[in-house]
Amino acid sequence: MRSTLIRGVLVAVLTITTTVGLMSSGTATASTPVTATTELNVRAKPSTSAKILGSLHRGQTVKASSESDGWTTISYKGKKAYVASRYVTGGDDLPAGDDVDKGASKTTTTDVNLREGPSLTDDVITVLDEGTTVTTTGKTAKGWTEVTAGSQKGWVSSQYLTDADTGGTGGSGGSGGSGGVPKPIGTRTTTADLNVRATPEDDGDLIGLARKGSKVSVTGTTDNARAQIVWEGEIGWVLAKYLENGDTTEPTAPPLPAITGTRYATADLTIRTTSGSDYQDLGDIPEGTKLSITGTSENGRAQIIWDGAVRWVTEKYLSKKKPSDGGGSGGGSLSGSRKGLKPNAIKVLDAVEKNWPQIKTFGGVHPDPLPDHPSGRALDLMIPNYKSKAGKQLGHDLSRWLRSHHGELGINYIIWDQHIWNVQRDSEGWRSMASRGSDSANHKNHVHVTVLAKGYAPI
Repeated sequence: MRSTLIRGVLVAVLTITTTVGLMSSGTATASTPVTATTELNVRAKPSTSAKILGSLHRGQTVKASSESDGWTTISYKGKKAYVASRYVTGGDDLPAGDDVDKGASKTTTTDVNLREGPSLTDDVITVLDEGTTVTTTGKTAKGWTEVTAGSQKGWVSSQYLTDADTGGTGGSGGSGGSGGVPKPIGTRTTTADLNVRATPEDDGDLIGLARKGSKVSVTGTTDNARAQIVWEGEIGWVLAKYLENGDTTEPTAPPLPAITGTRYATADLTIRTTSGSDYQDLGDIPEGTKLSITGTSENGRAQIIWDGAVRWVTEKYLSKKKPSDGGGSGGGSLSGSRKGLKPNAIKVLDAVEKNWPQIKTFGGVHPDPLPDHPSGRALDLMIPNYKSKAGKQLGHDLSRWLRSHHGELGINYIIWDQHIWNVQRDSEGWRSMASRGSDSANHKNHVHVTVLAKGYAPI
């Protein structure tokens, strides 16, 4: 009933607006705002089999120009695109009944990034201190909550927010501690007996069993194909594909290919939606990541199962053997021996020593499956007290400073805090990387720099 009403209102608004546009200009140039009521695919044509151009998060507003046969024509990144009409509503605000805690006061349970959008790839506006009181706008997306903090508005990870009157002071691990458990956004029904784990990892400690048919409270956060739930007053994780939302109208996903084995990435790899040139870039995974393969290969790409879906990676960079972790090793004093380093690497060290006296040690030449460190083209600039707020800010500032001076220093790419930037893809900014496990492997305790050298083309 509600979807029918929304569609009717949208059709009426678009019809009236388009009519006015026709009367004034002779062509249908008018547009009206519409807002996504859920996570929503944006397609190149009005069909569920059409290419997916991207997605709208819940609460995102775009301009629409017409509606026909259950599809709304919108402007997406400057181009014509289509979304299913039943998942959008007229206007630039969600209906009051769909708002999630609109106007509620929340408290951050740890130091947390305030970002421009609901993802780890969006730029950081500022870092909110633990205990900061924020106000929710009512918009949520993929485990993120939009909030206002003073005069600034942005998105924070929902798991690091708690009700302002609980006095929660969760640690940096995000469990929330006393009063730090995130507030559920709804319930789901289990379709099988599910293990409840303390973390989203496959080997996470078991903390309970949710029997088939149980109602569980979900927070909206997912990781490693698991959904975060509130279980007996604590955070728990269960396999998301075995949770059912009774009011969903989404089609059932086709079965996934069988997994035939595992491989390790021997280089930083791009996760692709297809094996062809029409792929979408879903982000990079770092060297050493363990992948589930199906045994299918096309166009030099290997088919994998990643985050509960079929994806593709470059096959020649897969190995049965896990590569050694070279991150942060081979360290020494910044003013110490620089034996084996290439001229550009030495240039970077000189610049860091002059402008960043906080950096005292670095990792240089050492054995590694990739040519960067063994060839003397790579540096690991170690961040002192990297887990502290000051340490995190130092790593953030240093990595951005290096990027801004990459031309004069001969820098090819930089990795910091599970994000990578390189010269060849400068327009994309800092791209997120999947977790490799340890802080060193995820480049949280050091800023990695690889410099340019004649004839060297990194992956």
